Amino acid sequence: MIVLILRLLHIGAGVFWVGSILFLARFLLPTSMALGPAAGPVMDQLMRVRKVPQTLMGAGFVTVLSGFGLFWIDSLGFTGPWMASPTGRVFGAGAGFALLGLIIGITVNRPTSNRIGALAAAIHASSGPPTAEQTAAIRALQARLGNATRIVAVLLVLATVAMALARYVG
Repeated sequence: MIVLILRLLHIGAGVFWVGSILFLARFLLPTSMALGPAAGPVMDQLMRVRKVPQTLMGAGFVTVLSGFGLFWIDSLGFTGPWMASPTGRVFGAGAGFALLGLIIGITVNRPTSNRIGALAAAIHASSGPPTAEQTAAIRALQARLGNATRIVAVLLVLATVAMALARYVG
């Protein structure tokens, strides 16, 4: 029963996490950058009010932790022979990709999103157009967020491919 619960959590949270990151990387962040300050209210709503960064971090944690539990069960406690098998190595690589994606999300994406949100709130509170410095700062932060999100998207796609194929290798 525990395996079924872990698989439901792992797959459900993973689908949400990967799909959301792909949507952000391919559509939302490039559109936001293209619109510039006009995207501010939408991005503020998503980041500050809807708490997209926190939600994605939560999905990432659920995915990684439930995956760790499944990995532990499948490997009989990370035993050497299973871990050295082709299946164990591919699952391990997928876990590494996902963990690296989560770490980038925690250390780069979330703080960058928070800074964008704070700057957008300051601009909104001033009731005027953003200054040249504020516009430049937002563009730099958006570029950083976009680059990091694309990297996370690639890592999560690699993790997904590894998880999908691990049982069928070797």
